[in-house]
Amino acid sequence: MSELFKGRAAVVTGASSGIGRSIAVELGRCGADVWLVGRSDEELARTARSIAEAGGPPAVSVAMDLRQRGPLQDLIAKIGQDHPHLFAVINNAGVMYPEPLMEGTIERWQAMLDINVMAQLEGSQAAVKAMRAHGKPGHVINIGSVQGRFEEPGVYGISKKAAEMIGETLRKEVERDDIRVATVVLGGFATNLARDFSAGSMSNIADNLDRLGIAPDSPDIGKTVADPQHVANIVRYILEQPIDINLHEVFIRPPISTKA
Repeated sequence: MSELFKGRAAVVTGASSGIGRSIAVELGRCGADVWLVGRSDEELARTARSIAEAGGPPAVSVAMDLRQRGPLQDLIAKIGQDHPHLFAVINNAGVMYPEPLMEGTIERWQAMLDINVMAQLEGSQAAVKAMRAHGKPGHVINIGSVQGRFEEPGVYGISKKAAEMIGETLRKEVERDDIRVATVVLGGFATNLARDFSAGSMSNIADNLDRLGIAPDSPDIGKTVADPQHVANIVRYILEQPIDINLHEVFIRPPISTKA
């Protein structure tokens, strides 16, 4: 275990799988006291075991539904009160329904807005309040998506564009504090987001691969989806930077884009 972040607390949302799990394990491996937020007690326990296996301090698992307002704010406020140094809040949790606008439902739109936008707002605001209270350097990192840059982003892309705007707005508001806000914009990483993909969305992905001449057994298939550990490494890099540097944004994606 490294002692890079020893004595500092970090909160990671969406820590029950994929990118969130990789970030949480990396921060724990670097000595941080990590609070894990996600939907599944069982999967959060798996993440906590992975941190322990990496030599990190015991992690705290908190299962919650991020569509509900209040619990995340309360958790971050309590950590800020109880821990000597809340150092980082990583707003990673997200849900993706990539269907066309005319095929979507209000319930799915609401879920994406609640988790991808409102939970990031709630986590960001609570983090800044707690960090201002203890007066020590801190970071807020919001996870965005390349789909927020598409010409026709769909509701998921709209929600992720909002995440970028949250970062831009908050960064200006806290620039006189020792609090830094960064957005990590992602494209094509191996996550559980695909669990919510419709058959039509999966067919579109297959069609795009075919257009690129990439067969399912092609060596290039691995260049279309990247390992979440790369995102964890970027998050660690951001947190390693001196507080007098404002690192606005990192855009990270696999070598081959499957966008049509």
